[in-house]
Amino acid sequence: MSEETKELHVLGKISGYYGVKGWVKIYSYTQPRENIVRYKALKIKLSNRHGQWQDIRLDNGKAHGKGVVAHFEGYDNREIAASLIGAELATYRSDFKAASRNEFYWADLIGLSAINLEDIELGQVKRLIETAANDVLVISPDQKEDAKAEILIPFVLEHYVKKVDLEAKIITVDWPVSWNKSE
Repeated sequence: MSEETKELHVLGKISGYYGVKGWVKIYSYTQPRENIVRYKALKIKLSNRHGQWQDIRLDNGKAHGKGVVAHFEGYDNREIAASLIGAELATYRSDFKAASRNEFYWADLIGLSAINLEDIELGQVKRLIETAANDVLVISPDQKEDAKAEILIPFVLEHYVKKVDLEAKIITVDWPVSWNKSE
């Protein structure tokens, strides 16, 4: 197993309990949010266990209102489930479902080099931002985390994002260098 597949990716956080039978509320980072319940074998990081990742098994879950509720094996009452509040939930990259054509996991885009059509490297993808209109690539021109120097590029395939090459670790974008300079 490669280092990439061994790396854990946080999918959400337990935000509260739900009812009296051990169900909890989950703040999901997946898109759509209820996709988190597709992962049955998860890792959990409990603050009361020195921040070590441990195995946990999700046995039921669903979208509920604007959130997600779930039940984990062995957590059958409110008091026991309360110990999970604040814990992060994660899984290995190798457990992700294969992405469809022209769909990408954010985790796969972070760290890629952004190169424009003039073959000028703009920097590396540091993170993505979700907006109402579309996702946005946050490109850092150098290794420093200087927010003033960040380049924000809408992740719109075939318009601004021309090609994503995961193997070469390159995103080709239609973004002239002149757009980065403030007037």
